[in-house]
Amino acid sequence: MEWITPEDYLPRKLGDAIAAKYGIGLIGCGNIANSAHLPAYRKYGFHVAACCDVNEEAARSTAEKFGIPRWTTDVNELLDMDEVRIIDMAIHPEARLDTLRKIGKAPRPVLCQKPLALDLERANVLKNEAERLGIVLGVNQQARWAPAHKALNTLLEQDALGEVYSIQHLMYSYQDQSGWWWTKMPNFNIVDHGVHYADLCRHFNRSGQEWSRVHCTTAQLANQNSIDPLIYSANVEFGPKGGRQPLMASLHFNNIVRASRSHNYTWRIDGTEGSAWCSHDMLHIALTKHRNIVHEIKLKGSWFPDAFAGSMSAFISALDEGTPPPVTAEDNLQTVAMTTAMVLSSREGMVVEREELLTKELAKR
Repeated sequence: MEWITPEDYLPRKLGDAIAAKYGIGLIGCGNIANSAHLPAYRKYGFHVAACCDVNEEAARSTAEKFGIPRWTTDVNELLDMDEVRIIDMAIHPEARLDTLRKIGKAPRPVLCQKPLALDLERANVLKNEAERLGIVLGVNQQARWAPAHKALNTLLEQDALGEVYSIQHLMYSYQDQSGWWWTKMPNFNIVDHGVHYADLCRHFNRSGQEWSRVHCTTAQLANQNSIDPLIYSANVEFGPKGGRQPLMASLHFNNIVRASRSHNYTWRIDGTEGSAWCSHDMLHIALTKHRNIVHEIKLKGSWFPDAFAGSMSAFISALDEGTPPPVTAEDNLQTVAMTTAMVLSSREGMVVEREELLTKELAKR
C-alpha cells in the first residue's frame, strides 16, 4: 500500500543555499531548544547563525554543544548580526512581548514557540503587536509535523476516508512529578501541554467550519503535586448548535496515570469511506471498499526532534515563496481560544461559545 510513504511525513533536508539564506537566530537556550530545536536543525541541515540567552552559561554552552558560531546575552546584539535572517523565539510566554518589541527595531520573521500565549487576551496582544511592528509571525505548533500526525493529515488530504464526521483523541500519561515547573503552572494540562491536541483537533478538521463551542470537565486528585487538574475531557462542536452538524470531536487526556504500562496515545478519525487511527509510531487504516482488511503502516521518525524540523522547514518555505506562515498568529489565536474556553468551561460548568468568547476577551484590548 503506497498511500503514505516516509517522504510524505518526514522533513526534507535543506539545501546549502537556502540554509545559508535563512540563518537562524535562536533566542532562548533552555531545555526545549537543546533537546528538540537544535538537534532537529542539525539533523536536517539548517544554519543556526547565533544563539542568545540572558543566562551567559546557557548561551555559551549551547553554542559550544551545537557548533553555533556566535552567542550573546543581548537580543539587540543578536539583531545587529547580518547573518541572522529569521528568529526562533524559544522563550517562556511572559518574556515574549518585550522580546518582540526589541525585534521590531530591526524586524525579522519570527517563529514563536507554541502556543502564542497561554490565554486569549495575551495572544491577541502579541498578534496585534507583530502586525504593528511589521513582523511576520508564525507559531511553532510543531505537533502538526510529528510523523504520526503528518501521516494522518496526508491521508485526510487524499480524501481516503471520505467526509470526516468524528475526531477523537485519547491519551494516558503522567506529569505529576514533584518539583517540575509545570506542576506550578496554572491550567498546565490544558493551556500548555493540551494545546497540542486542541490545535490538532482543528488541524484535522475538514468541514470548512471553525470550532463553535466546547464543553470541558476536569478532575483533580487528592494530594497531587500539580496545582491544577491533570485530567480533562472536552467535547467540541463545529458549526451551528443543535447536534445536527456533520462533525464532532472529543478529546480526553489523563495525565496522572501512575501505572506507566497502561499509558497510551491514540487519534481516531472516522469518515464516510473508512476510519484511521494512529499511535506515535503506527498508522492503521480500514476502508469500506476493503472489507475485512486493516492496513498497517509502521512509521519512521519521531515527534522529538523531527517535528521541530518540519515546522521550521515549512516556515522557511513560506518565507521563500512569499506566502503566510503555515501557522499564523490568527490561526493560533483560534487554538488558544479553544484552550481558554476549555478552562472557562471546566471552572464554570458550562458550554462556552467561541464567538461570545472572542467578542468578550478581544474587546479588552
